[in-house]
Amino acid sequence: MIRLRLKKGREASVERKHPWLFSGSVGLMEGDGSDGLAQVVDSGDRILAHGSFSPKSQIVARLWTFDRRAPGREIFEERFGAARRLREAVLPPGTTGFRAINSEGDLCPGVLMDVYGDTAVLDLLTEGTEQWEEGITSVARAVFSPREVVVRRTGAERDRGGTGGTQPLDPTPLLEGEEQSRRRVPFTENGLNFFADVASGQKTGFFLDQRDNRARLRALATGRTVLNLFSYTGAFSVAALAGGATRCLDVDASEAALLLAREHRRANGFAASEEDFVRADVFEDLRHRVEAGEGWDIVVCDPPAFARRRGDVDRAARGYKDVNRLAMRLVRPGGWLLTCSCSGHVGPDLFQKIVFSAGLEAGASFSIAARQGAGSDHPVSLECPEGEYLKGLWLSRRI
Repeated sequence: MIRLRLKKGREASVERKHPWLFSGSVGLMEGDGSDGLAQVVDSGDRILAHGSFSPKSQIVARLWTFDRRAPGREIFEERFGAARRLREAVLPPGTTGFRAINSEGDLCPGVLMDVYGDTAVLDLLTEGTEQWEEGITSVARAVFSPREVVVRRTGAERDRGGTGGTQPLDPTPLLEGEEQSRRRVPFTENGLNFFADVASGQKTGFFLDQRDNRARLRALATGRTVLNLFSYTGAFSVAALAGGATRCLDVDASEAALLLAREHRRANGFAASEEDFVRADVFEDLRHRVEAGEGWDIVVCDPPAFARRRGDVDRAARGYKDVNRLAMRLVRPGGWLLTCSCSGHVGPDLFQKIVFSAGLEAGASFSIAARQGAGSDHPVSLECPEGEYLKGLWLSRRI
């Protein structure tokens, strides 16, 4: 265990139980930290907290406890058990795909776990929590009882400043004797059938955080046409078709994602016509559609994160403005635009201002009918509001 002695006067955030300790607050480090465990003390040697140690990260420790207990099996069992009880209370019927552990939101900073049917995908987000893999995996099996746990280790890359988790990774092997095709794991969401690509998919294989937005789209889609931008594996379109949409068109740059989007439609009894799947750069595709004078009843715009670092915000703002300006021009009067940002560095106020500016340039008038973030299986800690990353605006076009 390493001991992190804070500089004098740097105790406030720890005393407020914020789980992130930045390296600039630390005056002295004592020990090697090879077990991933850190103890935080003030300048007078008073023990304040314990957490996971990430020597290469600006956030040198993610703090788990503030009561002198050190993280270990007892803490893991306590936190994972509470996480499971929350999911049992909030998940809708017919849903076997969900976020089981949401890092800071479940008081487990540096640990994410998504469940797809009988398979759990565990993502260790920091170098410190990677050191605890054996204990965390063991408790995850005991508490959630998955048939299989697939482990992704993205922490060391993230702590070095990489994009850990944004590119496909090679997880741990499957159970003995299983074929590579079993990486595509079936699960349900609100009674609809989907597959998580746990081997090479984005995030842990599926965008579970958009479940509530897909349910809202399903309720609005009857008799409407839907243009699904940055569609990935087409889950929004499946939800819309289940709600009675007359046509859904998926646009994405990934052919592999579009192939799975076709499978998703077939798995739910819907046709998968080739003209409804377009592989293209979404910005270029949008410009062509605007030039052609197309109109759609509902446009869904859910791009990847444009700002992965604070220094990316200005560039990201330009990207969000451009894509929304074009998307707005495709929405028919009386229609809907769902526009989203999953960039944590672009806050909700800034995102709304960007969308407002895009509307002015598009020459279209919209009202905000609803704001919708991640589902209730993605809790956010009051002590760490930075965990609220997904912003969704449901906009109704007036003229």
